[in-house]
Amino acid sequence: MATGGGAHWNPQSQRWEWAEQPPPPPPSYPPPRPPAGGPGGRGGPGVPGRHRPWKVPLLVALGAVVVGGCAVAGWLVLRDEEPKAPAAAPSASGSPAAPSGAGPNTAPGATSSSPPSASPSVPPPYTVVRDDAGFSVAVPAGWERSLDEDGSGSFYRRPGDRSALIQIFRVSEPDSVGTCELLRISSQDLGQRRPGYQEVSLDPTPGESCELVYEYDNQESHGRRRAIERITVAPDGRRWALLAAGPATDGTAVRANLTAAVESFRPR
Repeated sequence: MATGGGAHWNPQSQRWEWAEQPPPPPPSYPPPRPPAGGPGGRGGPGVPGRHRPWKVPLLVALGAVVVGGCAVAGWLVLRDEEPKAPAAAPSASGSPAAPSGAGPNTAPGATSSSPPSASPSVPPPYTVVRDDAGFSVAVPAGWERSLDEDGSGSFYRRPGDRSALIQIFRVSEPDSVGTCELLRISSQDLGQRRPGYQEVSLDPTPGESCELVYEYDNQESHGRRRAIERITVAPDGRRWALLAAGPATDGTAVRANLTAAVESFRPR
């Protein structure tokens, strides 16, 4: 019989006896956690435990920042992807040219043109249309409200020709994100999504507005597409994005279309 632990045979009692108490069993590892309401636990008396409640909110907050940044970028990119518009489809008019002081023109078949008091004067190559999304704007002659889009907002194109477009949509991001910051995030995201993407310029413009000019490979525009996106602040503080795009070889027309849209744009 194994003795171990200091046991010896007592001839008088005729049995094994311990010279000393056997050592206590080793403690279990890891030690059991105290109950939630006990000493050191949350909500209980005693020495506070090692819980750090701020860690979870911090991680959540950091995640929200990242997700929020991605949401901004994705939101703007979706607009560049071209949205699905509501049903009413106004027409527009013709050759690109910078607006200057002729009388207002209204495209046939459009929703009603803005009243002269609310509409700017535009030259014959453009016409002012009144969009159901809550604004009036000048668009090139012969262009119509496009219903064959994949995002949200208002698109205008020449029927049967998808090489060029004008796009207008409300900016819903909080005012704490500046206009140039919105376009900077958008440009970074476009660089990852658009083949051959190149940022040409990103500059502030008068009235707390900002403008992004970029190009990318695009079959609709027959090779390279140039886009100019302007975020502008309306008198009531709402922000709108106006985008003109077309073949990079016709950059002068793209600029003229954007200029006409920005100078004639009137939210309602």
